[in-house]
Amino acid sequence: MSQYMPKQCCATGSLHTGTPTGRLEKLHGLDCYIADPPSSEPKGVVVIIPDAFGIALPNNHILADEYANKGNFLVILPDFMDGHVVPTHLLVSFRAFGATGFLAQIMKLYHAVIALRHMLPFLYFCRSSVCGPRVYDFFKALRAHEAANLPVGAAGFCWGGYWIFQLARDVVKTDDGKRLMDAGFTAHPSQLSVPSDIEKAVVPVSVAAAEIDMVLSKDQAFQVRDILAAKSAKMKDSGVEYEFEMYEGAHHGFAVRCDEEDKEEAAQGKKAEEQAVRWFERWFSSAAQ
Repeated sequence: MSQYMPKQCCATGSLHTGTPTGRLEKLHGLDCYIADPPSSEPKGVVVIIPDAFGIALPNNHILADEYANKGNFLVILPDFMDGHVVPTHLLVSFRAFGATGFLAQIMKLYHAVIALRHMLPFLYFCRSSVCGPRVYDFFKALRAHEAANLPVGAAGFCWGGYWIFQLARDVVKTDDGKRLMDAGFTAHPSQLSVPSDIEKAVVPVSVAAAEIDMVLSKDQAFQVRDILAAKSAKMKDSGVEYEFEMYEGAHHGFAVRCDEEDKEEAAQGKKAEEQAVRWFERWFSSAAQ
């Protein structure tokens, strides 16, 4: 692996610890973490569109490795943010927002300033008008090369969840008219316009929602659930379905960076991982027929 790769996954709040086994490589103009499948004949290609911590977060590397090994997928984690990621030490500030007590309330002000210092530049440099062309162009290039004869899936987390529903609209296509994504998965998505972004999806999407989420509230999540259920009933005969799972007691970020010391939420993170792998296996199989 590259000398720039983290040697161990020991970030605070990781889903699990371990050593990334993939590689860093420039692909279609973007820095990427690539996890190869155990077989020389992958079932498909999965692109991970991460949360604000991006390609720098070791957790995302570990997750890519898990997808590759469990699903026999070629998994690619591109730097769609062009380096404008939120630093991993901000995980400490995010955890502090859940603390209680008088001193904790005072410290929340400090951590709020730290969070804003990094989040505001991220939101500016990673706004949709800037990152959209990178996302769409990468998928177009992927369809022309690595996935020329393979189905393509995308898994988005938090910030990346927004892009799953944009790709699921199937408005942007390849030059020869192919859709960019055959199936999508998202956990604790953010920046969604509910209901419009959900209603416009025409590609199969699976959602893993956190019950405790300040970004997508429980009421909004259930609205997403109801819309997807109605769409499944309407589109099932045409070969398109949707899936929604609510993870009771789980917090925003659980599918990527939950605290592994919290055994219950860590187990939910693994279930979300299995949900994604099953979903891609199902639709990759359909696309191959």
